[in-house]
Amino acid sequence: MNAAPDQPSFVPARRFTTALSVAVSVVAALGITIALNYLAVTRQVWRRDFSDSGARPLSPLTLQTLAGLTNDVKVTVLFRSDSALFPHVDRLLREYATRQPRVGVQYIDYLRSPGAAELAKVRYKLGTAASDLVVFESGGRQFVVNAADLTIYNDQDLKALMGGQPVEIRRAGFRGEERFTAAVASVSEGVVFRAAYLQGHGEHPGDSDEAIMGYANFNRLLVSERNLQIQPLKLAGTTNELPADCQLLIIAGPTAPFLIQELAQIEAFLQRGGRLLVLLHPHAVARQTGLENLLAKWAIVCPPMYAGDEQLTSYTKLDVISKSFGAHALMAPLRREEGALYFPLPRVVAPMPPDRLPADAPKADVLVLTSAQGLTKSRVSEGDAAFDPIRDQRNLSVPLAVAAEKGGVAGVATGRGATRLVVIGDSTMFGNKTLDDANNRDFAGLCVSWLLDRPQALAIGPKPINEYRLNLTEKQLRMLRWTLIGALPGGVLTLGWLVWLRRRS
Repeated sequence: MNAAPDQPSFVPARRFTTALSVAVSVVAALGITIALNYLAVTRQVWRRDFSDSGARPLSPLTLQTLAGLTNDVKVTVLFRSDSALFPHVDRLLREYATRQPRVGVQYIDYLRSPGAAELAKVRYKLGTAASDLVVFESGGRQFVVNAADLTIYNDQDLKALMGGQPVEIRRAGFRGEERFTAAVASVSEGVVFRAAYLQGHGEHPGDSDEAIMGYANFNRLLVSERNLQIQPLKLAGTTNELPADCQLLIIAGPTAPFLIQELAQIEAFLQRGGRLLVLLHPHAVARQTGLENLLAKWAIVCPPMYAGDEQLTSYTKLDVISKSFGAHALMAPLRREEGALYFPLPRVVAPMPPDRLPADAPKADVLVLTSAQGLTKSRVSEGDAAFDPIRDQRNLSVPLAVAAEKGGVAGVATGRGATRLVVIGDSTMFGNKTLDDANNRDFAGLCVSWLLDRPQALAIGPKPINEYRLNLTEKQLRMLRWTLIGALPGGVLTLGWLVWLRRRS
């Protein structure tokens, strides 16, 4: 039996296939190496969300709000798709749309689709510089949620940054559900909320962009984020009076006295179940405006003295940075976030002592206090305050803001429910500049939400965000760099060369 002839172990076709495979592998390895080194040189940052925030269920209040929708809500997401916040926004809105088909979501990347973005800005009157925001619209009503309102930042990073350290501020929480549910409820409500902004007593000008005394940003917040219609109001004229459809009266920093008939109109408004937001002007502490006696009827005392804090204050020693909040439901979100409020020059605002209250008195609760190292300052002059060792006290928590509530008056059908008041001891904390200090903007929105019975902004807490990062030393970076540049391509080339030698033998 003749032996079979030797078969060639490496035919030309297999040689070509192997060479092609090695060449493709080498090119792929080089391409990956070049790409990684490009990202290292240009310092591009890629983030991947490994948090479990997407697994957290929606709150019962959100589910109730979505289930109760009877009209369509259009959501326009004007966001960069590569934004670190976008995946959280996208995931949450998809969950809303899944739970309620009446919620329709449209995405516009203003960098990739500038034309569509401009049309959306014009339609919603957002301004040419608007970016990274979400617009909720239904029945001609709209509610804008900005990216800045969605994030809680790491407190330690903020402190380090304020101390001059070059740190990257990390996100600690996502407030999307709180803001989005409030927006859905706002635009889907059939009732249009109207607020009157009182003028004629030296109040802060509501249309002024002046940094300290202007209130334009505050009014824009109420219109865009709380869906309010605001109209200026003067009560001094014989025909002027509070509109019958006014749900909220805002008195922001009066410095001149009120007429008796004006105070009577405000009192009648409260007796009808009205809602009142009062911000006391720090420069009017020594001058009675008449509001003090009116507020006393509603269990709120505004003595002619300032509040200070020997622990939480800045170099001015006149301001207070408060991190002490009362147990009132209005302050629940700030308590959960361990937030802070900034008062440039606060006055004392306190509940009336129980022994001075009648049996049917409103229920008054402290909203904000100084720390336990607070003090009162009764030596007052315009823009200044001093401690009087005879009349003042130290080392106690001094109240800075109070909320009061009283049920409907017997025999009066108001249709509005309980009367509600919020009185804050420093009107300058909502000025154009200071509105964005600490959590002042949040506090402003929470006050209005509670006054108008909008629980969506109070009952839903933020979702924590966990960010993971890999920190390498300089030595480890050099090793990684040479591994990518030399070891990986060299290994592929060596392996290909060994395969070629074996096939040749």
